[in-house]
Amino acid sequence: MKPFAFKHAGEHWPAGKTLLHVYALVDLDRDRELAALIAGGRKALDGWPLTFVEDRWLHITLDQVTDHTSEDIGESERDALSAALTQRMRAFAPFTVMVGSLLSYHSGVIADLHPDEQLTGLHHAVRDTIRSVRGRDAVRYPWSTQHLTLAYASGDADSDQAQRQLRRVRPSHAPLHIDAVHLVDVTADATAKTITWDHLAAIPLGASR
Repeated sequence: MKPFAFKHAGEHWPAGKTLLHVYALVDLDRDRELAALIAGGRKALDGWPLTFVEDRWLHITLDQVTDHTSEDIGESERDALSAALTQRMRAFAPFTVMVGSLLSYHSGVIADLHPDEQLTGLHHAVRDTIRSVRGRDAVRYPWSTQHLTLAYASGDADSDQAQRQLRRVRPSHAPLHIDAVHLVDVTADATAKTITWDHLAAIPLGASR
């Protein structure tokens, strides 16, 4: 395990800049089984060179706006993106994914998500919508199999030993309910290994027309 590096598309996140993202967020007050799973992962690796994501900052990245940093995207452009996402998300009903097992990754701890067909469909719809508003080059984020990040590595660690600890965590799986996507303005702190954001818009899935 090596220290995590935050990325803007496939490049280094520009220091001092924020980036617009579309996230699915986690509500541990609602999803209590998931809260127990995450607490178990934190306990299993307490004292390791990891920065655990606080409850309020847990998220699934659906996409990142990469053509400009946030300061160059004005309020009218943000409103246009929010309106387009609102229209597109009406086609998606709320759904549930299973979170787990916990995995020691090359730069932190993540949780697998499955089944992921609906998440993949949501990602493609978000990406198409961003491009419809801002152009094809507006998204160059290297999206792949989705996950929920529990911790970012802040130093070197033995991934195999971390995985042995994580495999003992029970429950090993828990449901996550997704009923909205969120447009957020994200700050990455490369030193503290944290992701935080200003919330711009909550966009419900399956809203009435």
